[in-house]
Amino acid sequence: MGPSFINTMTNNEIKRIQSLERGKSRREYGQFLIEGKRLVQATLEWGAGLDVIYFTNPFRRENTEWLQSIESSGVAYENIPTKQLEKISFTKSPSGIVAVCNLPEQQKPDLNQNRWLYLDRIADPGNMGTILRSAAWFDLNHVALSVDCVDPFNPKVVRAGMGAHFGLSIHSNLDLGRFSKTHTLIGGDHRGADAASVEIPERCVLVLGSEAHGLSSDSLEMINQKVAIEKLGFGESLNVGSAAAILMYLFTNK
Repeated sequence: MGPSFINTMTNNEIKRIQSLERGKSRREYGQFLIEGKRLVQATLEWGAGLDVIYFTNPFRRENTEWLQSIESSGVAYENIPTKQLEKISFTKSPSGIVAVCNLPEQQKPDLNQNRWLYLDRIADPGNMGTILRSAAWFDLNHVALSVDCVDPFNPKVVRAGMGAHFGLSIHSNLDLGRFSKTHTLIGGDHRGADAASVEIPERCVLVLGSEAHGLSSDSLEMINQKVAIEKLGFGESLNVGSAAAILMYLFTNK
């Protein structure tokens, strides 16, 4: 794979890439970070706008054949010192490869789509990534986020999503009211009816709130049907990632 020559990044380059951990910089540069071989591979497979890949010599030696496919793809790459990659990594144990990707262009939401997932105040990056991963699994490809949600392209969200982002149509800062005249709004709420027994209309939005606070009062006022997951054993509650996966399964199988 390409030259084994190590390129040394400038301090300005390092600072710019480090800044992509912040939402303001991601919006300013139109880029976001991914880390790890599996995510880079997923990005390549989706054709999702890889800008440049950074890797270390140890990574190069262990992944020579795979990196040859990177070279043939035409994506820019740089072999950099391990200490510099550690500076641009956002994980405690860097895997030896980090990439900068271009943010997808924000498309106008297609409200003609029958099924949507709406996330209300999901602030934890890990939970957001897990939910997006489940949405991809259950073919809920159109996802809307309230203004209080974590940025879906936060590096920790992208990492937890395991490549789900690249196959989803994600719309940030979208008001739930946009759907109120076109879709039935079904909200996850512990006071709701058993989700397994509720009839799901063809055109509907599954609305999920945060683990700590649930659905906002504004969202609750618009919800047409509240649903809950019946508890068969014991325990205080399910975490939002587990609850979301169960509700999405029930939602998409009716």
